[in-house]
Amino acid sequence: MATPYSVIENSFLNKITDDLLLSMVDEDIEAMLDSYRVSASVMFKQCAKLSDTDDVKRVYSTTLTNEEIEILANLMVLEWLKQRINSMELLRMGMSTKDFRTYKQSEHLNSLLALKKDTLGAVDRLIVSYTYSKNKLSDLRKV
Repeated sequence: MATPYSVIENSFLNKITDDLLLSMVDEDIEAMLDSYRVSASVMFKQCAKLSDTDDVKRVYSTTLTNEEIEILANLMVLEWLKQRINSMELLRMGMSTKDFRTYKQSEHLNSLLALKKDTLGAVDRLIVSYTYSKNKLSDLRKV
């Protein structure tokens, strides 16, 4: 059975709040979500299922587990955070240090960096758990 891209995308969208998305055209949102999903799939090398896709039907050709969907959605959050952090970094470079500190953007950037660190730690734990669950103890004894 196939897993539609929309399942992963909805899981991702439930994890974020982004007013910019509300103002975007559906095609632009789809392109942005595709970009995040592709990046997430590339980062999740431990899941061989992700290479079997049908972009016309917008599905993964195999059924993804809830764990795999959760990992992909969290990796998409990391991609979304990277984009926000990079735009904040550009803003900081365009302002003097004093202006940036007094401007609330400094606090916002620090919050984004902390969120990225926490999300990365959570994703790392999920991937480690996923990897170990795929390797049966009996398989490890053969080595």
